[in-house]
Amino acid sequence: MVAEKAKSIAVAVDGSAAAWEAMQRAINMARLLQLPLDVLHVIQLRKAGYFAFIDRHLQEDQEAYAKKVLEEAVQRAEKKGVEARTHLLEGEKDPSGAIIDFLDQARGVKFLVLGTHGHGFMGRHLLGSTTERVLREVAHRALPVPVLVVPSTKLEEEPEPSKEK
Repeated sequence: MVAEKAKSIAVAVDGSAAAWEAMQRAINMARLLQLPLDVLHVIQLRKAGYFAFIDRHLQEDQEAYAKKVLEEAVQRAEKKGVEARTHLLEGEKDPSGAIIDFLDQARGVKFLVLGTHGHGFMGRHLLGSTTERVLREVAHRALPVPVLVVPSTKLEEEPEPSKEK
């Protein structure tokens, strides 16, 4: 069996603090290994039912947010001298399926870097559902891509309770 030459480091970003920490780690790895960075962002396509115009507006909002996140990711990578290629992926159920499909089709990804994610006390001690599903599916499909899970060191700001009653 001939080993495939690594083509890139992949990182999934969703705009959360944990994702930006994973992005920073991925940038450092890409710089050290002299590989480009594939930056993934997944839009979840959900149908609101009979009202197709709502579906369209929800998708437009998600695409606008994705564009902002991906632009910031490219800026962060270029600032460190790393080439970044963006990939806007779509998934119907959850982001993990789109990430797995990308890994399966891309072939040659050296590492996938993901951040842990969660809100509140429990979220800081458990893996996020997307990260957990990706880990499980990579193992299940025996994809030849090591997954690096970067723990979040920054707590996400939790909204303060409203004082109005």
